[in-house]
Amino acid sequence: MVDAATSTTGDAARGGGLDPEVCAHWRLTPGPALGHRASGTWAATREKAAFVVKHVDPRIFPDWPYTLRVAAALRAQGWPTPEPAEEPWIRPDGAWVLFHRLPGRSMTPADGDRSAEARARGRLLAEFHASAAATGIVDQRGGFADPAELVRDPLLDHWLRVHERYRPDEGRPLRACRDATAAWFADNPVVDAPRSVIHGDFTPWNLLFDGGRLSGVVDFEATHHTYQVADFALSWRGYQDDVLRGYDEVRRLSDVEWRLVRPAFWAWMFIGLTDLLAARYGDARRDAAPPTLEWQVRHLRLHSPLLATKAGVPTRNG
Repeated sequence: MVDAATSTTGDAARGGGLDPEVCAHWRLTPGPALGHRASGTWAATREKAAFVVKHVDPRIFPDWPYTLRVAAALRAQGWPTPEPAEEPWIRPDGAWVLFHRLPGRSMTPADGDRSAEARARGRLLAEFHASAAATGIVDQRGGFADPAELVRDPLLDHWLRVHERYRPDEGRPLRACRDATAAWFADNPVVDAPRSVIHGDFTPWNLLFDGGRLSGVVDFEATHHTYQVADFALSWRGYQDDVLRGYDEVRRLSDVEWRLVRPAFWAWMFIGLTDLLAARYGDARRDAAPPTLEWQVRHLRLHSPLLATKAGVPTRNG
């Protein structure tokens, strides 16, 4: 899998117009592009009904049917998740999926409201995880791995060393972080912490509200089975401590989970990097410019006073 934060994709994923062939296939009137993720997403209508069209490149998002299964299982429990309106259309350029458009819109909190929003989102995430565990989905999504398996991959270490030769400002802290994370999991081979499928990007822009009520939980592109605290990677992001506080109000985090938050967060930063670096530094692309991993480095260096207290260790890296 190539992580959406670092990937490059074709025209369908860069916000261009919706493919006319797709519109003809489903008799759609195209609307604007939505979002900025690596899989293209567009609004569309058909006989006044509103839809969302997604293009999924399996090279970037493997085992994409898994995302539909997780969303359906959560929808059966009352969560407002995207529901396909037609069978996915498989083409040489990937999969095209037509969803009924959910009502509402995402809320962008004002500066003064960010703490309250983060705390409320943390509480909602704890409720989401209770339902996620109740789905009974325990198999792993193809292309994903547990955090420990991810960071101990020798190919990741190899390509980080190669990247360090070209970009020492990025490669050095990333490799040090990988080593520290791998060492943590080696010292803690059996982690007694709740697991389930997770959302993967439980952020304000992926939660829709209509009249003050939750009307949509969207973007399951990173869903997979892992430790529940791994879902803090993109919801807490290393510094939004009120997400952790709100979560802990609904489901009390154990001491083990507090210690697990940091290595699970750091491991998330390496999702997709092996493929990305191999594609750049392999024989086929030696003339390409070195990729930038500034996003990963910046997030690895974030500091959480709450986690430093709860986990009993400093969290500043590099």
